[in-house]
Amino acid sequence: MRVKYLSNKCLLNLSILILFAMLSIGYSQAQTSDDSLERRVEKDLVWVKQWTKSNVPDFHLVKILSMINSVNIPKEEKDSILYFYPIPHWGGMNTIIAQPNFQSLSPSELFTYCMINYEWYNQNCSGRIVTKEDEPQLYGTFYRKYREFVWSDRQLNALKQHRDTILHLLRNVISKDGFIGTNSLLMMESLNFREGIPIVLEELDKKENNDLYTLLMLFMKKGDYARFKKTKIYEDIYGPESHIRSAIDNSQENRDLIRNMAKSFFEQNDK
Repeated sequence: MRVKYLSNKCLLNLSILILFAMLSIGYSQAQTSDDSLERRVEKDLVWVKQWTKSNVPDFHLVKILSMINSVNIPKEEKDSILYFYPIPHWGGMNTIIAQPNFQSLSPSELFTYCMINYEWYNQNCSGRIVTKEDEPQLYGTFYRKYREFVWSDRQLNALKQHRDTILHLLRNVISKDGFIGTNSLLMMESLNFREGIPIVLEELDKKENNDLYTLLMLFMKKGDYARFKKTKIYEDIYGPESHIRSAIDNSQENRDLIRNMAKSFFEQNDK
């Protein structure tokens, strides 16, 4: 009788599947053993404070986490692969609170809700993978980099209705945390907070961050800034031949030019 042996690759894949199944069962049991609302909120608070690269507002945080954790997730979604990972209740799904609850949110509650929860999910299988080759590059867009979980239309519309208050709250949380998190970066871009350019420039004075240069360029592009549109930078990343991977060199010359133009753009519009 001829014996067929599994290849090393097949054995490795099989081992991973077995390990994944064991971890999944263990995690599911752990969830079941202590799945009270208070315990889930407590776990979420620890996770969101320690492991995210986002700015987490303190405004009504426990109340918002409780509201999110009270959403009844269908069993088929709880059994999905996303719930096998050690992430908080809201971190793996686009949790949507009931419309009456959403409408009852004050501006500060709305801010916290949106900063920690995106109601829509975009499958991102074709996402732009960030590699070592990306480090010396400055891109013109965040598309396909962060846009997997996104704010819903109702979230964005509500944020826009309270734009001035949201910007004030955003300034406070960035100042408290001492950095611009991914969620703050995307909120500034989504709501076109060009009034926040000084915050971005101040952050760049402390630490270089390629995404902040992208944010400054997006502000100038959305503002139809004539001086910016005449540059080779604009032509390379937003011109007729550009695409989502269009980028420029992360040179000191380009960085200085972007910062100086952004400062002038802000001063021109802050009159």
